[in-house]
Amino acid sequence: MSEFKCKICSCEDLELVAGYERLPRVTSDCKPWPAGGTLMVCQKCGAVQKRPDAIWFDEIDRIYNAYQIYKLSSGSEQVIFDGSGNAQPRSNALVDFVLREAKPLAAGALIDIGCGNGAALTNFSRALPGWSMHGTELSDAPLEALRALPNFGGFYKEPPGKLTKRFDIITMIHALEHMPDPLETLVEAAQLLNPGGRMFVEIPNVETSIFDLLIADHMMHFSPAHLGYLAQRAGLDATILRDDVLPKEITMLASKGAGSRPLPDPKHGAALVRKHVNWLLRLLETAREAAAESKSFGIFGTSISGMWLYGALKDHVAFFVDEDRTRVGNEFDGKPIFSPAEAPAGSTVFLPLHPQTAASIDNRLRAEIQAQFAKPPAMDAVA
Repeated sequence: MSEFKCKICSCEDLELVAGYERLPRVTSDCKPWPAGGTLMVCQKCGAVQKRPDAIWFDEIDRIYNAYQIYKLSSGSEQVIFDGSGNAQPRSNALVDFVLREAKPLAAGALIDIGCGNGAALTNFSRALPGWSMHGTELSDAPLEALRALPNFGGFYKEPPGKLTKRFDIITMIHALEHMPDPLETLVEAAQLLNPGGRMFVEIPNVETSIFDLLIADHMMHFSPAHLGYLAQRAGLDATILRDDVLPKEITMLASKGAGSRPLPDPKHGAALVRKHVNWLLRLLETAREAAAESKSFGIFGTSISGMWLYGALKDHVAFFVDEDRTRVGNEFDGKPIFSPAEAPAGSTVFLPLHPQTAASIDNRLRAEIQAQFAKPPAMDAVA
């Protein structure tokens, strides 16, 4: 794979991850996507990444041309659940974190690179009324919502390297993993920081977010070590690098400066991705067996993992079950979305989740649901 370089360390020694090409995929706006992708792991640093060939770029063009963020929840932001099933919009927790850790002054300028539909900027606008709010995105889709903000400052479709304005806080919330060249993106974004400015990045954690590997339009699959090392290469000092602010995600707060991060362990990264791919293949086999044995088969969840599994088992799926109230009562592809209490009695509901998460949901909802939960295989069931 010498024609491609690692997006983290620039090494040309990249190895294909066997078996990945057999897995169906999903888009980041939660639509099924066919199998046939290519996943690589760097032999020098263990970074997991897609192969940025003409096929991948063609796929992301098709994905983004039809992008519909949060469609099933009518545009409402995705919620996150705690261990008790309580939910809140993802950006609420992130705004609270930035306010607590960055301690912004009464006035300043903030830009959200890859702002989606403007959900995070809306929350930042409320929390920082004395700040001007700016956003970037590939299309004009969020412009109307952003213009409604009382402290709207500007909207741009250009990459960071084309901007001339400077900012006190730059946020990238589930954006960096999409970038074809994440190092270049971080370098260009860092140049937009005012003296004393802070860079905030939120991304999936490949260590714990197994299904992130299946997202066709994600170029990179970061671990905390890889994000910290990349930030250092971009001239940023990751003063905060955590994996406990949101479940299965990495949170970084950085400033300009010379950090000191070691090259990540290549053996760990390679072993991890192979184990995850093998487990996904085993999960798919387990779900197919459960669907074949069920008179009425449903899938728990309508986000990434649920829609991925639906793409693989479409003809066997009768319904979905979801705890997100903004999605319950809607349909996807003609299949109804029920609350747990509404799941048809005697049906089977498959949990396409990490085994610990699946066990927690089973324990919490067992008395409420009349269907039978089918759980994924144990992680130790694969090499």
